[in-house]
Amino acid sequence: MQIATSILSSAVIVSAPLLTASAGVGVEKIGYFSSLSTLASMLFLMIGGPFLARIGPLRLLQCGLLLTGLATLLVTTAIWPVVLLAALLSGMGYGPIPPATSDILARHTPPARRGLAFSLKQAGVPIGQAIGALIVPAVALAYDWRLGIGVAVMIAFAAVVLVQPARERFDAARNPRLRLPWRGLFSLHTLLQPLRGVRLAPVLPWLSLAGFFFAMAQSSFFSFFVPYLTAGLGLEVTAAGIAFAALQVSGAAGRILAGWWADRTSGVATLLILAVASTGALVAMPLLSGSMPGWAIIAAAIFAGFAAVSWNGIYLAELAARVAREQVGEATSGATFFSFIGYVLGPTGFSLLVQATGSYRIAFLVMVLAPVSGALTLLKVRRDYPA
Repeated sequence: MQIATSILSSAVIVSAPLLTASAGVGVEKIGYFSSLSTLASMLFLMIGGPFLARIGPLRLLQCGLLLTGLATLLVTTAIWPVVLLAALLSGMGYGPIPPATSDILARHTPPARRGLAFSLKQAGVPIGQAIGALIVPAVALAYDWRLGIGVAVMIAFAAVVLVQPARERFDAARNPRLRLPWRGLFSLHTLLQPLRGVRLAPVLPWLSLAGFFFAMAQSSFFSFFVPYLTAGLGLEVTAAGIAFAALQVSGAAGRILAGWWADRTSGVATLLILAVASTGALVAMPLLSGSMPGWAIIAAAIFAGFAAVSWNGIYLAELAARVAREQVGEATSGATFFSFIGYVLGPTGFSLLVQATGSYRIAFLVMVLAPVSGALTLLKVRRDYPA
């Protein structure tokens, strides 16, 4: 389910130059798609707790993926207001992923292996992104970018059907008699749920702040790596898609390796190492040029994938380790809400920087502040809240 969701998001990212050209807007505006999608995911994290308890985590994942797939089909209209509406709908569909998957893993994973297990699940993000980066541009080149997105949607719908046999096992703890608070769905009490989630343990606000900074750095790479290579460096869309796939494959391998390492050392210490590496990756981006050999671009993509994409699984496992098992879903929703603020501000800020300066290089350099701030936050966690 994680892979299928990521294929859908990748389909939009790698189609950005062709999508925005068809819509008649600048390619840098794809950052607004990412930001609106994340805002909608944040809204779900505010109101989605009762739905998780009522229908179970796996059914919630299925409903979310169906909604994201239908929303992605709307992107093929290439009508910019409709595309932005699709961003909101797809974000609502993505929202169940963090709390639902963390709930499943916390119930079925030995605590000593949580770093690896959560990282394996999170490896589905770059794996899906890589699959999308390879399939969608190839179909777009041979036929049409809209058909490439259609293929991604068909894969997602197939995943919804394939996981159905596991539904009873993973949704066994659901409460079908629970009444959903439809009248108070958008009440102040409901909307403040993320704040209650991050107050379940004293360390959670600081971990949430670190996640916010990590998310800003990662979203900058995810949203603007392909536009930077095409509009900034003049590479072809297919070449940029291959580089983006290399970034994602590296991120998948990096997540598994980092999760394995965190189980044997320390989750916070591993996150600190990744913060330093992410800083180096952002500094390296302005050094790239269109005249460089292909292997150099790929090498930079591989390093960026390992540095900026490998943190999520360790972060989620660290959250799960700091609260009781029955609180994992609530804590994950709260902390992820604040991480998603980083996912919103990252692409939006990057896009505004590119428009103001006319330079992707300056935007990457300014974004260095995000992982540096994340490292400083983790140093406080390591000092004041040892595991």
